[in-house]
Amino acid sequence: MGNNSAIFTLTTDFGLQDPYAGQLKGALLKGCPSATIVDLTHAIPAWDVVTAAVTIRTSYTFFPPATIHLIIVDPGVGSQRAILAAAGDGHFFIAPDNGILSLLVADHKIESIHRVEHPAFFPATVSPTFHGRDVMAPVATALVKSRALDDLGPSVSLGSIRMAIVPSAVHQPGSLHGQVQRIDHFGNIRTNIRVGGGRFDPATFGFLEIGNQRISQFFQTYHQAKAGSLLVLVDSSGYLEIAANRANAAELLGCTSGDPIIVHLVQK
Repeated sequence: MGNNSAIFTLTTDFGLQDPYAGQLKGALLKGCPSATIVDLTHAIPAWDVVTAAVTIRTSYTFFPPATIHLIIVDPGVGSQRAILAAAGDGHFFIAPDNGILSLLVADHKIESIHRVEHPAFFPATVSPTFHGRDVMAPVATALVKSRALDDLGPSVSLGSIRMAIVPSAVHQPGSLHGQVQRIDHFGNIRTNIRVGGGRFDPATFGFLEIGNQRISQFFQTYHQAKAGSLLVLVDSSGYLEIAANRANAAELLGCTSGDPIIVHLVQK
């Protein structure tokens, strides 16, 4: 991988009010001045490993092969938790061993994982509270310089890493039970119900129940619904979404992450 083609993506819970995201970029540019750095998001809810796992699962494929993805949501920073470097589907992933990579493993996208142990990445100057900047960024730039994963530390089995507890939708006779997974900037509500692959067929949609609300409108796009009205659609990542045309669905419904939903099904 040559320096001219290096692309890093950043997925963190750092926010933008503090200098942490900027310092992380500085560490990457120090090791690879010509790199392209893409802020996937710095708005993962604090310590929310599951949202980070879903975000990288639904986003990495939009980048060129050999992109290096740093996913830094690290409530265990400074503890004995490992730092992982993984390869799969033509991409590289660097993250703490806390469940962030588990959905990629479950999707059979990861081919190899190594635990970062090489002493070069743990000098005395490493901050115990900012491994993203002081350890993971140097690991990323080492990969750009063609350092093999084997040189970062020992290989570990896919089954040995921590797995995130991601509630899955449950099929019952005539219905599908799920929950609110996340709420985006527009107030659109992503559920944990994925479309296709035997999980959910939009042709069987009857209506969706959330709280004391029943939503029967199922459309392909927002504008098909009347302004301000609630609808259900499939979002850009293949998840069932509750939205409102030019309005904030989460505010209209008063819902939060984890709230239960029921999709009532009809026969095709």
